[in-house]
Amino acid sequence: MITVRDVATAASLQLTVVAGAAGLEREITTAHVSELTSPGDWLRGGELLMTVGLLLPMNAAACRTYVSECAAAGVAALALGVGHGLPYRECPEPLRAAAEQEGIAMLVVPDQTPFIAVTKWVFETIARQERRGLQQAMENNRRLTAVATSSAPLPALLAAWASTSATPCVVCDGAGGLVAASPGTPPDTVEQARRACAQMEGRNWAVLNGLEVHTIGAQIPLAFVAFGADMDATARASSTVLVSLIAVDRERRELSDEPERRRREQVFGQLLRTGIKRERAQQLASSVGLTAEHCHVAVVDEAGEELAFRLRSTLDGALVRVHGHTVEIAHWNLNALTETLQSHAGGLPTGIGAATSPDTLGVSAMQARSLVAVSRRLGRTVSAVEGETVSLLLSLGATEAVRGFADAVLAPLEALEPGDRAEMLRTLDQWLRVNGAWDPAAARLSVHRNTVRNRIDRIAQLTGRRLDDGDDRMELWLALKARTALP
Repeated sequence: MITVRDVATAASLQLTVVAGAAGLEREITTAHVSELTSPGDWLRGGELLMTVGLLLPMNAAACRTYVSECAAAGVAALALGVGHGLPYRECPEPLRAAAEQEGIAMLVVPDQTPFIAVTKWVFETIARQERRGLQQAMENNRRLTAVATSSAPLPALLAAWASTSATPCVVCDGAGGLVAASPGTPPDTVEQARRACAQMEGRNWAVLNGLEVHTIGAQIPLAFVAFGADMDATARASSTVLVSLIAVDRERRELSDEPERRRREQVFGQLLRTGIKRERAQQLASSVGLTAEHCHVAVVDEAGEELAFRLRSTLDGALVRVHGHTVEIAHWNLNALTETLQSHAGGLPTGIGAATSPDTLGVSAMQARSLVAVSRRLGRTVSAVEGETVSLLLSLGATEAVRGFADAVLAPLEALEPGDRAEMLRTLDQWLRVNGAWDPAAARLSVHRNTVRNRIDRIAQLTGRRLDDGDDRMELWLALKARTALP
């Protein structure tokens, strides 16, 4: 780029700065001549605006209005032509003072320098810089292309980029995880890039968090490439080549991984079959790195290849396959599996089966599939190991119906004094938890066994239930659990 200072110090132009020295570092993008006293509508910003002041009244108010309008339009500097046959031999004080007040550089163009010479110098200098930038971009592209065939193309590409540009470059996988960054990229920029990539949501290109982000991959994002959005023209010209070369690397890697991915899917399918022998299952699991004694199988409904790709990229060692309109995934770490699903499959019906050995993964998958409908009803991921099966089932019913059932069963106890009611409900809960055993219930309640017996007899009398009857016990137990299951 060229600045006002560059023009002011060009020996061939012999210009003089008479005001606004603070604005000498502003960029000049073009040169323009106008004698309009109100040129704002004709300006686009970055101009070196030249005039002889033919129509401009040289009083303080008119000059302030003129310079203020030019400043608002983004003019880089003003230049007044002076000399023989022109309105002024030197810059009038009102115009100089107005430029100083607005902080815009005021240049004086001498008699021997025609405006066309200034215009020609500006455009030739810009063209020369653009030509140099293009040549530098071509050299940068040549270097990038040369290292793209190395054994580790992505690190080599980013190193080559860093050697030619100060603009940071961060590459993330399709799930938004960091793959690599150009040397010297600050950690906070890397984190900003990760957040920006996670916000792409199907866009091919976007500017987010001060970063320019490109998506690699047509239907399924294979990776994201983020650059600092303040690239200069040379870096921008090379950035498109870098994105293309990174795309080739990522797609080549994806293709090279395809046979192994298909093999893992086939192994997963075999492990899900019923009746597979234990030795064969352990052999298959070992062949894909599934060495844990127990694994969970999760099933995500209404999903496809995009989710499967994200899960493979995020959860190391997982077995993933697309089966119809569902994605099935096996992993040994329940916490990691749950967090990953919540992050990438949030809102989709998802069931997670219990941990089983490799030869019974089909059982875990069957549990997961059966929980998908429950997940759809509850609007959250449901796991077979939640440990609150009764509460889970109760939560599937209409709230009014469940509350009505609980109230009907426990209504006689609700009529007691608050302290007495709480004591009775707690005794009933603990007694049912130990399957009606007197001594364990007494120990839990820290009372004598006869106290427990007396309270239970009273509950039986109040509710009309026979507590030696399995159905009556179940109703009381369900009523208690309904109270905890209701929101």
